[in-house]
Amino acid sequence: MDQETKVAATKMSIASLMALTSKMTLNEWVALATLIYVLMQAGLLVPKYWAIFKRFFTRNEQPCSKND
Repeated sequence: MDQETKVAATKMSIASLMALTSKMTLNEWVALATLIYVLMQAGLLVPKYWAIFKRFFTRNEQPCSKND
């Protein structure tokens, strides 16, 4: 076996070992990563947009003057 084949076999064995010990398929890992990403984005964007909407609606509640 040459060096390149040994390196490839080592990389595949590490991935196989992780797949066997975690009992999760690649599809499940991708779904979990996507869910975490969506929750993180919601946690960052919801407060930002809440503040923008709040500022927008409080600005529009002010009475109009004759100069407006």
